[in-house]
Amino acid sequence: MERMIIKHLSGSKANQVEEFALKHHNELIFGREATSTVKYDPDRDDLVGRQHAKIQLDPSDPNGFIITDLSSRNGTFVNNNKITAPTKIMAGDVVQFGPNGPKFQFDVEPRPNYTTKPTRIADTGRTPETRVLPNNNPPMNIPISGSDSVNTQVAPKAGVGKATVERMISQTVEETKRSERSKFATIGGAAAFIGILLIGSLAFGGYYYNSRRQQQMQDQIDTKSTELDQKTKDLEAKQNDAQQKALEAQKNNSGNVTLNAANVAEKAGKSVVYIEGSWQLTNKTSKSQIYHRFIPNSREYLTQIYKVNYGKGPIIPNGPATIPIYNKVGGSYEPVLTDVKDDLSFPIGGSYSGSGFIVTSDGYILTNRHIASPFRAMHSFPQNYPLGVLLDENGQITAAGVEPPRDWIPENTKAVGRQFQGQFDDVMKLKVWLPGNEIPVDAQFINVSPRADVGMIKINVPGDLSKVEISDNFDALKKGEEIVIMGYPAGAPVVYKINFSKDMLNPESKTSIIPDPTVSTSSIGNIVKSEMKDLENLRSSDQGDSIRYAVSLTGHGNSGGPVFNMQGQVIGIHFAGDEKQAGFAVPIKFGMQLFPNYQKGGS
Repeated sequence: MERMIIKHLSGSKANQVEEFALKHHNELIFGREATSTVKYDPDRDDLVGRQHAKIQLDPSDPNGFIITDLSSRNGTFVNNNKITAPTKIMAGDVVQFGPNGPKFQFDVEPRPNYTTKPTRIADTGRTPETRVLPNNNPPMNIPISGSDSVNTQVAPKAGVGKATVERMISQTVEETKRSERSKFATIGGAAAFIGILLIGSLAFGGYYYNSRRQQQMQDQIDTKSTELDQKTKDLEAKQNDAQQKALEAQKNNSGNVTLNAANVAEKAGKSVVYIEGSWQLTNKTSKSQIYHRFIPNSREYLTQIYKVNYGKGPIIPNGPATIPIYNKVGGSYEPVLTDVKDDLSFPIGGSYSGSGFIVTSDGYILTNRHIASPFRAMHSFPQNYPLGVLLDENGQITAAGVEPPRDWIPENTKAVGRQFQGQFDDVMKLKVWLPGNEIPVDAQFINVSPRADVGMIKINVPGDLSKVEISDNFDALKKGEEIVIMGYPAGAPVVYKINFSKDMLNPESKTSIIPDPTVSTSSIGNIVKSEMKDLENLRSSDQGDSIRYAVSLTGHGNSGGPVFNMQGQVIGIHFAGDEKQAGFAVPIKFGMQLFPNYQKGGS
């Protein structure tokens, strides 16, 4: 078995067919909640509970399934029988949610060997009545296979002629008696032989007749069986045609068929890539690496450096031996930078992982800006970064116990009078893994969006690559639409492969990852739009244009992953999540604006 199939017979999903690959779904939740695997219309299917029932693999039978009612108000019926406990469900069974509620037929594909079709009953027709033999004495006709009859004629007993009587008179009485007894014995033997012959003929004729009739019946059964097989094939063809028409009826205005999450994953999964990168901030002129300056956590040191009496002891009690220092810039602050490496400095840079998706067959990939070029995005300082001190415009300490800034972008450093202003660059290493492929490919940075968290990179490999379909329909999106998010969240299981070396010049074995994208389902919770039509209709958001959705399977590492509609087209790029398990995506229009010939676009 490869997939579970749900054929909806009634309700708002009537004539729809949903398929769920077993490698992605070992159980199905039916209900009206947005998180249900099989979701019913909240208003039209009001007999269905929020979470009404579930179908899952039978833990005691690898080829079996169990259906369980999830304490629904209206009950669950299997083949018109209400279930009160976990119940086995077979391919072909019909399930109904509540009396007069929506129905569906459960099936699996391919069906297990033990699943047999119902016995076919052949139409043999009406058995002909038994024919009655004629009761004429001489002759008797015995029909044989409808052809010419065999005439068996019993001759009457012959009389004694006159000459014989005259001869008998001349004989003695005893000879006459013996002669008469001998003749009667001969006549009796002849009659017995004729009787035996007659019985044998009747028996043979009956056997032949029955054999012939049985053959005719078998021929009729074979004919009816052939006709029934043809009718079955015709019916299956009509059902397939009806299913095709049902799919056609589900097409949206753009001519795309509505899919389920498994179909979307099969359609686009080969285009979702895993990305690893590392970077370091450098001085454009000297090409030397840039560091965050740290100083000793000592008031005496600060007094010596800044010529101000700060007293004695650590400036940050119970703090580390060295602490970072920051420059105040406007209403914010940023790290004090240096290109001189010493024991107190900390390098600006880091390593990370993310997701992306192929948009052209020659290897162009869209992702987030903070994945394509971290130095052009808000810098994420390491966890447990020590508290520091803040310097004012005159270089004097104005605050201690300062946390790292959350809004610092290395490319946009604004420290007035600092020797590195506008002189930064980043040295990057980017690697891309195609799904299911253990060998990474080097990637190069192409560009980033000036408006949104979108970036473009490229790989060069032989042959054409599988690419996604794009739908720039941000203005037409509606709340409640179902979506599918794919990517490589850090919390997802990772598959490793051990490569045993067969190279005598490099005999060391290596371990590599085999990426397999995670599939998450959700629905659009909110659509945030910035409008700049005129001064009276000016609207803006701190998140910019974005799509919000509830999702629990994304997280760090899923940044840059595609967000699909239920036609398998990319409508956004996942870029963030929050502690409330909400996800956010950049509309795909900002990614398409990185193509020079792109016409449609937004502000």
